[in-house]
Amino acid sequence: MMKTVFPSIPTWLLSAWSLPAWSLPAWTLIVAPLFAMAILGCASSPKIVADKDSKLIRFVESGQEAFAEGDVDDALKEYRRAILRAWAMDDPYEAGTAAYNMAACLFSRGRCDEASNWLVDSRVDLGRARSSTGNAWLLSAEIAVAQENFEDADRFIGYASQACYPCDLVDDKEGLASCLDPACKESCLYRIPILGNKLRKKKRAEDCRLAYEANIELAKARLAAKELDLCTAKNHYQQATLLSQDVCDLSLKADQHDAAALIFDLESNHLQSAAHRDRETVLLRSIAQYREIPNVLDSAANSYCLAGRFDLAIDRMIRSARIFLARGEFEQSWNRIRAAGELAESEGCVASDVRLALTAKFLEDAISAKNKSSSTVASESNSVVN
Repeated sequence: MMKTVFPSIPTWLLSAWSLPAWSLPAWTLIVAPLFAMAILGCASSPKIVADKDSKLIRFVESGQEAFAEGDVDDALKEYRRAILRAWAMDDPYEAGTAAYNMAACLFSRGRCDEASNWLVDSRVDLGRARSSTGNAWLLSAEIAVAQENFEDADRFIGYASQACYPCDLVDDKEGLASCLDPACKESCLYRIPILGNKLRKKKRAEDCRLAYEANIELAKARLAAKELDLCTAKNHYQQATLLSQDVCDLSLKADQHDAAALIFDLESNHLQSAAHRDRETVLLRSIAQYREIPNVLDSAANSYCLAGRFDLAIDRMIRSARIFLARGEFEQSWNRIRAAGELAESEGCVASDVRLALTAKFLEDAISAKNKSSSTVASESNSVVN
């Protein structure tokens, strides 16, 4: 049986495989994104903030239990699962926390260099989540002391002292407050049992109508953008914004950012376009609509490249690669790793190099495990036949 084979790690970031959309001309940014024209009917309820992912909770709790019991190997397995799940969700806080836990496990096994790399990754993700990186710096200091790198240890402790306190719960729903507690905006009339129910029902029907009309305007805006008609695209986008300003539907808000990004790309304002893509990923994650996130990240990477922000483009490529890796779509993941590696060569960012190497190693391990499993199945099939 044929096995999937990839180069060893030293050549991962130098391979000459064909890719990427990131080198395409600017006009393809308008044509390349998926042209989503589907309109949600009124039978569909508004998208609100999703509960915390149950798989992730299970992996993290299992890892914590195993580590507390001293079973570090099992803890590492569970935290690897947690990292993959967090990558699949593009959740920076959970990915950063799981990376920190991985580092703690590796350090307890004496694998200091690997632990240090995961702490770099942890700090990048925790920073993106606007969470404290203090504990990650303290663990880096502890590793440096163990390696007798006292100067580094002192520097890391200094960084930890400058970090915010790791005491508050992370609010990963920033900017979504208007949709989190509609009751806060209700008048006293809503509190009257019978009348309140009627008012809420009327409000839901009105919101549904407005959301539907806004979706139609957004579809027209996307079409105009595809046809390079900037003025018409802007007009329809403004109409959609007016219609949806009081509607609490995060899926609709995400679609607005998608349309806005297309318009800004058409204006060659690529930095603003990328910022809208970033906001779109936050909204999609908050309503657990993970499927589209890598495509949005790819578009953001395109825009950041055209804006000359290659550091931000590399980050989005890595995140997209990790999502595809977590889904088992290895070739898609590799394509993005390779493209990010080509950009990283000219950037010289240590954090990006570390994150790329960690992702590449994860991918290599996943492919090896898949090949091993395929070989085992083939051997068992042959033995049955014989």
